[in-house]
Amino acid sequence: MISHDNIAHSAAFRTIHSSLGQSALGRWICLSAILMCLAGCGFQLKGSDAASSSAKLEGRTLQLISSQPRSELTREVSRALTATGLVLLEEGDAMLTLVLQPEQFTQRNVSLTAQARAAELELTLIADFTLNQQESDPIDARATVTRQMLNDPRNVVGKTEEIRLLREEMRRDLADQIARRISHSLGN
Repeated sequence: MISHDNIAHSAAFRTIHSSLGQSALGRWICLSAILMCLAGCGFQLKGSDAASSSAKLEGRTLQLISSQPRSELTREVSRALTATGLVLLEEGDAMLTLVLQPEQFTQRNVSLTAQARAAELELTLIADFTLNQQESDPIDARATVTRQMLNDPRNVVGKTEEIRLLREEMRRDLADQIARRISHSLGN
């Protein structure tokens, strides 16, 4: 459905476009006007405030304590925290301590086929963590990532591989969520 405003805007654009002609100056003016409108509307790229939050964390030290130090989640969390500017220490005098609990993965049926088989699955990955700071109370938190996938009961190998790939993606998202929450907690 085309509204009256859309017709008016397109008519105004055609009028401006025809009056300016095909000259390079006309194109430049149109492009400048579009860019100024885009900048004026408050458009901002997702994650563009990450630079300011990572500047606050630059040089701070953190000790990551995990009950499963060689797990994929621990590796992903280490990568995400390093990307925010935190310096990870194995042992010693760290300003912050992050205690990471093992991940919990659950899978449940969302819908069933006519043969009472799972048609759609919901995958959930959860990790509990505690952030200890020197001069304040510890922060206990839980990060959760949920995905849904269609299930083909006749393709068991494909389903297993898809779940494995989704778990890897979910683990990265979980680690990024933990790093963002720590960054936000320390920024305030």
